[in-house]
Amino acid sequence: MTDAFTDPLEDTVAGVAAITDPEQRVRAAIESRQRIAKADRDLYAIERAGIQELKHGRTWAEVGRLFGRSHAWAEAIATGRSAKRRKSEHADESTPPARAAEGHRPDTTAT
Repeated sequence: MTDAFTDPLEDTVAGVAAITDPEQRVRAAIESRQRIAKADRDLYAIERAGIQELKHGRTWAEVGRLFGRSHAWAEAIATGRSAKRRKSEHADESTPPARAAEGHRPDTTAT
């Protein structure tokens, strides 16, 4: 990636890390990660559309080879079946504590 792209990201991370108040630092980290996740979704849509365009007149294997990838990768991106997408589609949703899913009572001990 170019410095013009990575430098602002590194500056953002450094800025968030420099926040002394832990609550503000966490809030800034959450907000920054949400913005990055949205940008990732937008970039994925661009990638998907481009792969769909490249498919015209080519096999999936040919499209995959253009990027040093497999035919399965190209087809999965183009059809929205990428494992990364399925996993991250729900990234913004809250996850219950692991023990709650197992039917255990929440830990109420003070730390």
